[in-house]
Amino acid sequence: MVDINGVRAQSPRTLPAEEPQAAPQPETPASAPAADTAAPAAAAAKPKTAEEAATPQEAVQAIHALPLPRRDDLAGMPGQVASSVYTPRVEAFNATRAEQAQAALDRFAPQRSDFAGLNGATASYEYDNALTAYQSNPYTQELQRIVDEAKAQPAQVPAYLTAGQSTTNVSSLPLEQVSSALGVLGVKLPANPSPEQVQSAYELLGKLPDEALGWAMNPGSQVNFSTPVIGASTPSLIPARVGGDVRVEGEVKLSQVQTDVNFQQTQQFEMSAQMQITGSASFGKTPLNRIYGWADKLGVLSPGAKSLVESSPLLRNVVKGLPIPVSASAETFTGTRLTYQATVTPQQGAQLAKGDLAVAPNPLDPMNMPVGTSVMMRGQTLEGTSFAASYKLLNGETTHTELKGQGFGVRRVDANTFEVYSGPVKTVENEMFLGIGRRGLISAGIGVDKSADTQAMSVARLDLRTEEGRAAYQNFMSSGQIPNWSPPGVSQSGKSEIFNSDHVASVGANLGSLSWMQEINSSHLTINRTTWQDGSIEQTNSYTINNDHSSEVSFKLGADGKPIEGATTYRVMLANYNESLTSYMRNAFDGQGAKPKSFDGNQHVQLTFNDSQLMQLRDIAKDYLDKTGRGDLPGMIRAGSAASNDFEVKLAMANTPGEVFAVVSNDFSRNFMAENFLSMTGLTGQSIPGQMVVRDAGN
Repeated sequence: MVDINGVRAQSPRTLPAEEPQAAPQPETPASAPAADTAAPAAAAAKPKTAEEAATPQEAVQAIHALPLPRRDDLAGMPGQVASSVYTPRVEAFNATRAEQAQAALDRFAPQRSDFAGLNGATASYEYDNALTAYQSNPYTQELQRIVDEAKAQPAQVPAYLTAGQSTTNVSSLPLEQVSSALGVLGVKLPANPSPEQVQSAYELLGKLPDEALGWAMNPGSQVNFSTPVIGASTPSLIPARVGGDVRVEGEVKLSQVQTDVNFQQTQQFEMSAQMQITGSASFGKTPLNRIYGWADKLGVLSPGAKSLVESSPLLRNVVKGLPIPVSASAETFTGTRLTYQATVTPQQGAQLAKGDLAVAPNPLDPMNMPVGTSVMMRGQTLEGTSFAASYKLLNGETTHTELKGQGFGVRRVDANTFEVYSGPVKTVENEMFLGIGRRGLISAGIGVDKSADTQAMSVARLDLRTEEGRAAYQNFMSSGQIPNWSPPGVSQSGKSEIFNSDHVASVGANLGSLSWMQEINSSHLTINRTTWQDGSIEQTNSYTINNDHSSEVSFKLGADGKPIEGATTYRVMLANYNESLTSYMRNAFDGQGAKPKSFDGNQHVQLTFNDSQLMQLRDIAKDYLDKTGRGDLPGMIRAGSAASNDFEVKLAMANTPGEVFAVVSNDFSRNFMAENFLSMTGLTGQSIPGQMVVRDAGN
């Protein structure tokens, strides 16, 4: 039995409590006299203005509800004339927002006089606590943000007030996702649907209730599989065989501990259930062939029995095998796979390794997910092929699988912020094994697994301290809808294009149905580009090799598409770094005048740079080469005609910050970079620019 339990038709169990500043909600009576309900619905309580608000939350809601500046009466006017009328309206609108937000901040802020009845020390202590709580209130922070944005962009209406529909509203979904969601419900669109069919597909999906819509869009949210296996095939005594069966397979994986940038240590935990229909064909040695061969060698077959076998071509092939030394088999398969994939802490990984699944990240219990952990569930269809062949003791196998479907997930960004995402996922997997021995009996060799997936995710960041954030999270859990950008509850929302690539090389052995593999080399690449609803872009490119060497480049673009100055960050993590090399690196960054430092045991070392620091490092390398008297090399570097694999020469030859970082972050530079940096500092008198942070590796 394989179970992957999900979130369908359930509610989050543990969300933060209401903010203490929020106004208490009166209880609604179970029933009320008819006379009390006679008033028309139109007489409902008028929404409060910012001046009437009793809490920062009510003030925020009132300010966000202010009517937007009119522009419908400007249609037909020349552009400059319309702008001259509309711009003052926007400026007045922002001035009103800023004025009301600042007034609310001043009105709700605790005053020292509120504690005048206490003695001096106690009064100061209570006042400081009240001020800290007030300043950390998310609605207070939103009021301050309204003031700041109105001052920074007085002639622009905030984009979240004019944003369109929810990023995962059915009408805004790509056709591919609509088709996949309907496929879960058994409705299949043709390959080239007509406009009428497309319209009907969107209409049908839009009419689904929340529970059904959430399940259709996120089919990995819940699955329970048992394992009956059926199949039919040619008997195994026939040298050339065909067959087909239905397989249900379960798999659990736990990776090694990986130290990422910012010293975050994680492991990848994955459970998957796969059901596939397989067709196969094979030829070669059969068990009967091997039994006959050994019987012949041991002399237990009579001459009459051997003569009888040799006289029949059919019986000869069945018993002795085909007259070629090669055995091979091929399979094609289709099916479905549902996957639970999580990023966990090493502590959670240790519990998972013992079989304790209770510690696995649960999106229904978000507040118990440690910061930095995440969970993603996928429902995908699959199709693929596999091929295996052997020649004497040499054997090899290869499998190619393509999957497509939907994924959804949750990541805890910090103590209060959670990122939710949902969208199409396409995956390609290739597995290869080459070894010696007998397939199906005993063999040993090397395996290489490669995979790549592309994700087109709608994404939002929610603040679960707020009532709005909790409501948006609950709606995501029940319907799969990514909420629209609406601070403070939804601080950001947009679209993420994500590419992941993994490569793992292992050595291992097979004994019958048992297998053992030991990882010898691995790498992981992620490119994540997010376009937020205000038009700004954030992109992070990260690369990890062998779980102990990571690099990351992150940058931001404004809504105008131009890079934001100072927003590009380069990081390299040297995990489990040698203590002597750490000492050299520390001394190089601290400079000649600093007291040399030493370390006890391996260290985690993170180096952080910006654009100007990397170019400064390039200039230090040039200065170092000038002072070492390397003949014509410095001149050749400046002329662009130099060629060398030396670390300091490659630094000096770099033309851009990215090229400098490519040298620094290359894992081949890992074991001699510290010594080179120390030499450069010693000869030039300049410390290495950038930031170096060290943490004990604990080993």
